[in-house]
Amino acid sequence: MNFVGNNNMNKFGVLLSIMLVLAIVPQMSALPGGISGSAVAGGCNCHGAVPTENIDVQLYGLPEEFIAGETYPLTISFTGGPDAIGVNQGGFNLESSEGDFTSLDDSTQVIDGVLTHTDSGNDQRSWSVEWVAPHSDKVVAKFTLLVNSVNGNGETTGDEWNLLNVDVMGQNANVGSILDFDEPAWLLIVGTLLAIIIIIIVTLWKMENFGKAELIHWLTTTNHKEIGLMYLWATIIFSIIGLTLSVLVRLQLVVPDNDFMTGSLFNQAVTMHGAVMVLFAVSPMSFAFANYIVPLQIGARDMAFPRLNAASLWMLVLGGLTAASGFFFDGAADVGWTFYSPLTSVEYSPGSGVSLAGAGLVLLILSVTMTTINFLVTIARHRVDSMGIWDMPMFTWNILFTVILMLVVFPALLSAVLMLVGDRVFGTLFFDPSIDGTTWWLHIFWFFGHPEVYIVLLPGLGMAMEVVPTFTRKHLYGRKIIIYALMIACVMSVLVWAHHMFLTGIDPTFRKIETIGTELISVPFALIYLSLIATFYKSKPDFSKLPLVFVMGAVGIFLVGGITGVYLSSVAMDVQLRGTYFLVAHFHYTLGAVAVMTLGGIYYWYPKMFGKMLDETLGWWHFWLTFFGINLTFIPLFGLWDMPRRVYTYQQESGWGNEQLWSTIGSLIVFVAQLIFFWNFIRSMKHGQEAGNDPWNGHTFEWLTTSPPHPHNFETLPVLDQKTIIK
Repeated sequence: MNFVGNNNMNKFGVLLSIMLVLAIVPQMSALPGGISGSAVAGGCNCHGAVPTENIDVQLYGLPEEFIAGETYPLTISFTGGPDAIGVNQGGFNLESSEGDFTSLDDSTQVIDGVLTHTDSGNDQRSWSVEWVAPHSDKVVAKFTLLVNSVNGNGETTGDEWNLLNVDVMGQNANVGSILDFDEPAWLLIVGTLLAIIIIIIVTLWKMENFGKAELIHWLTTTNHKEIGLMYLWATIIFSIIGLTLSVLVRLQLVVPDNDFMTGSLFNQAVTMHGAVMVLFAVSPMSFAFANYIVPLQIGARDMAFPRLNAASLWMLVLGGLTAASGFFFDGAADVGWTFYSPLTSVEYSPGSGVSLAGAGLVLLILSVTMTTINFLVTIARHRVDSMGIWDMPMFTWNILFTVILMLVVFPALLSAVLMLVGDRVFGTLFFDPSIDGTTWWLHIFWFFGHPEVYIVLLPGLGMAMEVVPTFTRKHLYGRKIIIYALMIACVMSVLVWAHHMFLTGIDPTFRKIETIGTELISVPFALIYLSLIATFYKSKPDFSKLPLVFVMGAVGIFLVGGITGVYLSSVAMDVQLRGTYFLVAHFHYTLGAVAVMTLGGIYYWYPKMFGKMLDETLGWWHFWLTFFGINLTFIPLFGLWDMPRRVYTYQQESGWGNEQLWSTIGSLIVFVAQLIFFWNFIRSMKHGQEAGNDPWNGHTFEWLTTSPPHPHNFETLPVLDQKTIIK
């Protein structure tokens, strides 16, 4: 099926019609066809075979070192393979990490930056093209050429193919580092990092006359509240880094044929944006609140294992720095945050970026594992005697389900990453494509990757379940139903990973099962959604309070992400949209809702953490710019369901420029909004209005102690009684 045309109204009309049909017939199936695939994906889907050395691949015309902007005539040819018994003799795909290709006749064409043959070019084994070098000569251009030797019998039998990989350095390329300050993108990265460091140093110095003694104290503390604050600082910094990388990506895509970034740096920015935001920012930010709030909510003096808690924090920080350090060596990982094999092999990613990212992920997973065990023991054994398991606050319940889910799926990711590193360092063949290792990686990764969405989501929902009852002055509607719904959702989340693999050729019956399971997982979340809404019934909510406003904004954003996810559960819809910006919009609407919920949690518990109120004027600016910016960023991307994602540039005639322009404007608004929040966060520590112990008239134990709390939380342990609105 081909979607063409630039009329947005027509696009949305067609898309809506398809959605309606697929909602009724979700088991429909579709498979891609025609000349497709890519050189780095390995092979051509219409001539399935394994690579063979019978094919001698040649690529003539490449210089030893290229000159920036220079045009080089290239000749692609091959010898060997089966004898041609028909008119079709061969074909090819040629990709380059840098620069652009130009067709010289009707035998070749450029599709999404990949040079390939046309129908008229099928009857030859040699093609002439041109390659235009990138604007920067400080990078390495990586060429991958795939050729098919075709016998022309009209069938896929008897055909053979092979690969050729060639690296061409720019005249001023430095193998030891890709730092290129001639690129404006690098100036933005470095400038942002330096600004963050300076702001933090100045803030700490002004607040506490920060010196050697204070530094040693914070580096060696085992107090759960101070560790929670450092988790918060670390994840906020990682978030700003991730947001900066996303802005770079958007600035590259803002107009057609843009050269703001090289293709190599674009791929690095896309990869590290996803990895940093999902794995090192949004996900561990839940530990910031969990560390600070959960012991207070259950009446504990501290975490069960304080030293293990501190070790988990510093392992997370070290892991994040290790994963991102590739930027300052020979390039960060550039294979996408999913780290698909065989892109992660030494053959396609010879630098240290993937290895450093793998090492960072190992440290992250070890950190997560220690933290999950710590929280399980703390929640199970350190609650006050008067608090039974069903009496726990909803945020604590959500953290409990989160750490259980982490303990189930993160070991799978650890095993996969260790095998990946083994393939790169020790030459093992766990993910060798010739033995279907690519599919093996996909199964393991998405067994982790799909539940990871819920690992990120559940703490945010827990914050919403605390905020809504507080500002409606009502008990949470259907509290036990929500708990059972969370249980069901956690179990189902580890069973429906394969809807990410509909394009891999998995068994059709298995695809139908995964389709049904994916649609059913929306039911428990629909119950949770409706319970939150029902809590407002016959209440008098105070919408002047920023925590409630952020939560309700997140509820609206989550609705869009959830509904579009239901349609993507259909095989036919997924096949058409998985590789497009429609999926990007869906995914970011889901995680955007989590981010906005988390911001609501920060506004809710900031008074408890610092004894000060965040500035309301800046807070309202922060909310409206964030809410408007998120929608402006991602609504246009739903209209780009005919644009492949992860392409670093596009042509004017594609008709994608308007959507990309509006999306970039929206991302800049979101970025500015978070800078306002960051300033408000820092400024209010010293200049904020005094909060008092319980500014919200809260209903859980953390509001019974001082703001900030005592070193051991409570002068006397609280007792759950009828006046505490937990049930």
